[in-house]
This record gives sequence, structure tokens and C-alpha cells, in this order.
Amino acid sequence: MELFEAIQRRRTTNGPFLPDPVSCEHQRMLVELAAMAPSHFNSQPWRFVLVDDRGIIKEVARISGESMRRLLEEGSFWKRYRPYFRFSEEEMDERRDGIHIDQLPKALKPFRRHIFSNTGQAFMNRLGVPKILAEDNRKLVAGSPLLLAVLRDKTEYRPGELSAFYSVFGMGAAVENMWLATDQLGM
Repeated sequence: MELFEAIQRRRTTNGPFLPDPVSCEHQRMLVELAAMAPSHFNSQPWRFVLVDDRGIIKEVARISGESMRRLLEEGSFWKRYRPYFRFSEEEMDERRDGIHIDQLPKALKPFRRHIFSNTGQAFMNRLGVPKILAEDNRKLVAGSPLLLAVLRDKTEYRPGELSAFYSVFGMGAAVENMWLATDQLGM
């Protein structure tokens, strides 16, 4: 039952991370558990990079914020992710997918259905919404005690071959192992 409960408790949120440093022991455990994920022919097509250096995290946060601002201003973020936004608990319950956008500024709530139109995009740019959301993104990354990147091994990923699909699938399993572990470790 503990596994089922861990799977049911796991949530992806857009809120801040716990500020507590991640011990070397826990970092090692996350990577070990990720490496236990199933992979095609046990190829383990992943490589992990863990960063807890505050200077590097700060620079990644800056890049992340700037990238978010650019994607929001040009509209590609909204076009790509519109199908996943849910604007009420009722919509979340009905659809059972996506992400509930419950932190919208009050001034935007009456217009929430229109933010994905060209007019809405232009209006949000004039209000500076991309800069605000980019800064929120920067702060989120900057407040992370640990950044963890999952990289694909080029020798295992061969576009156009079935192994390409399996390598991505295996990476997803590795990440899920880490997510479940963070819940178990109280992270």
C-alpha cells in the first residue's frame, strides 16, 4: 500500500521548493533509484547532472527567466500549452488532466479565457505579464536547493529507430523514480 499511496500523493506543482539543502546522501540515493528504472535491454540511456552550487543555480535561474519572458512575449508558450490549462477546480475534476491555474492575478481572472487569443496576447504584453511571470519563474529556479538534469545518451538515442522511443520512455521512468523518492524523503 505504501507504493500506491506514494503514487497517489505525488503532485507536480508550480509552487516554490523547500529551501532545505539536499544532502549528499539523498542526492546519491535519487540517482541510484533513478538508475534502477527499466530501460530497453538495460541500456540505461540517461546521464544525470546534479547542481547545488548557488552561483550556477543563480545563472540557470537567470537564463530560465529570460527564456520564459521571450516565449511568453512572442506567444509560443501560450500556443503550445493552452490545451493543458484549467481555470477552475470543476474543470480539473471534469477533465482529470492538465494544470490548475489558480494563481492568476485578480485583474486577469475575468479575461482568463481570452489570454490565448492574439488580442489577449497583445494586452498581456502591454501589461507586462511576460516580465512578471518570467520573474516568478526565475525566483522558482533560484529558490531550488538542487537542480537535476536528465540527459539522453547520444549513443542510445537514434532518431527514427525504435530505440529512440525506448530511450525517452526509460528516461521518464527514471524521473518518476526520483519524484516518488522525493516524496518518501520528505523533499
